[in-house]
Amino acid sequence: MAPLEQVEKCARLLSRKSTDDEKFAGLLLLPRVIDAQDTDAWTLIFDAMDIRFIERLMRTGIKQADEQRTGDQALLNIAVSVIDVLASHASIATNTRMLDRIPTLCTVAAMEIDKVSADAISVLCKLLAHDAAIDRVLHDSSILVQVVDAASKCSDPRAIAQFLDYALNRGSHYIHTHHDTAVARGWAAVVASTAEAFAKSHTVLKFELIAALANALEPITVDDAHYIDEQSSCISLIQSVSSGCIFVLKQKTEATQYTDQALVLYSHLTRLWPHHVFVGLVHNATHAVHQKEAELALRLACVEGQSAIDSMMIAPPDSQADRMRIRRGWKLSVCAEIAAAWLEWVTRWLDDQPESTNIDEASIYNMMNEVQKLASSVVNFMLDWKERTSERLMLENGADLI
Repeated sequence: MAPLEQVEKCARLLSRKSTDDEKFAGLLLLPRVIDAQDTDAWTLIFDAMDIRFIERLMRTGIKQADEQRTGDQALLNIAVSVIDVLASHASIATNTRMLDRIPTLCTVAAMEIDKVSADAISVLCKLLAHDAAIDRVLHDSSILVQVVDAASKCSDPRAIAQFLDYALNRGSHYIHTHHDTAVARGWAAVVASTAEAFAKSHTVLKFELIAALANALEPITVDDAHYIDEQSSCISLIQSVSSGCIFVLKQKTEATQYTDQALVLYSHLTRLWPHHVFVGLVHNATHAVHQKEAELALRLACVEGQSAIDSMMIAPPDSQADRMRIRRGWKLSVCAEIAAAWLEWVTRWLDDQPESTNIDEASIYNMMNEVQKLASSVVNFMLDWKERTSERLMLENGADLI
């Protein structure tokens, strides 16, 4: 630990009884006196300091940055750097007085100020690594919803999208072990806001949010999804994600990683909320556009599955080509999961319907045909693979005999 006398001097300068000038001097003195890893010293400082002074520095810095983007960001730099060190110590990071800084840090993170915004994102990630911070932002969903809104206005939203990716994934892991009404509603609100931005954006943000949403849904179990839907309807979330995925899947682009990510994202919807995803295909949908989107999404998944099979049929089954097939054809399993989810759901749904139910038989028949085509292609591919692999083994064994 740093010399106690020097630590206590900094603590006195930063106390609530000191003037603003003394507090500012104390902040400048901290990095010279105390090592960033000295938990005991920083805990003593944190307990004594007026944390609201740092909050005022950030708010003043935000106001200055709004007035002149290229101006001196000294206040923000100092405030964020001190909070960064404090957030590195778990006992401090989980303190309520630190958690209260999250909304202002989110504002700084979304401002696209060189280095300062990146540092604010780093601090937020340190805080959100703790359950106490995740609980805070889910109980007050407006904090992250404002970040999503700000991301939609960023000229380069990649950094803030990566932060949302981390925050949403942490929130999903948290809700898996904390079935609480307020937490579930907060999660639904933040993910729905992100899904809406994904659906409506026509910039790079759309593609950045695909992975964020997929990583948000991946940790969620079927039981979690059912509980969340009971607390706060997920229909608008599902419709936004579906709309965004269809837009990406329809694009004729060489950036196939985005179509692959869109398939993975859509497969999570069919795994978690199959009824909301598929009911429009078999029954008169409330909105015709939603029925058409559901049909189109299933068709596109079947088409992508067929495309994966075609890719894997290009080269003979030697070891190098096998590795290429895996890279080109991995999405077949995702497409098959979507088709299987449809078959499982529609079979169960039909068994539960009374004879008087108004069922869209034509739509069901058309979708069955699409799924059947994919299933037939998969069977033919497996038979062909087996035959060609057997031929290769026969040639190899024959060479060994010679």
